[in-house]
Amino acid sequence: MTAPENHAGPAEAADNASPAAVRAVLDTNILVAFALLNGAPARRHDALRRCVERVRSAGGLLGSAATLAELRTVLLRPAFDRYAPAVQRARFVDAIAEETTLVIPAAIGRLCRDPEDDMFLAAALAGDAGWLVTVDRQLLSVRRIGCTRILRPERFLEALPRG
Repeated sequence: MTAPENHAGPAEAADNASPAAVRAVLDTNILVAFALLNGAPARRHDALRRCVERVRSAGGLLGSAATLAELRTVLLRPAFDRYAPAVQRARFVDAIAEETTLVIPAAIGRLCRDPEDDMFLAAALAGDAGWLVTVDRQLLSVRRIGCTRILRPERFLEALPRG
């Protein structure tokens, strides 16, 4: 895990086509789905796959201790054993933890109908993320927090600078 660092804000990032300009919080549902793809039809999951790969390749993954703890708890549930061995899922979580720039969540109060989703909003705001990517309807209904746009993977890919 790396410590927070100085970076360009979302307004600057939108003007910069380099992969480094991509700073995003990825909801647990996005990372779990990515970890469990294992040969699923590429077309159906293409946007999700490209979204995660783009953020990871840019080194722009943001999160908090709470978002990483949730990822570990959810992905290591025995219910997922039929999709991938626990050791493989644990390695994925460890890799994500190493790649994530940790932020101290902003104090935001309750903004989402599901209070457990507020941790993603707090991390996005604290990290000055350009995007929070999710398929969670509760989070998507918030639409924006500060300069962070809350988008589905397909809309996120469309919003990225071309180049």
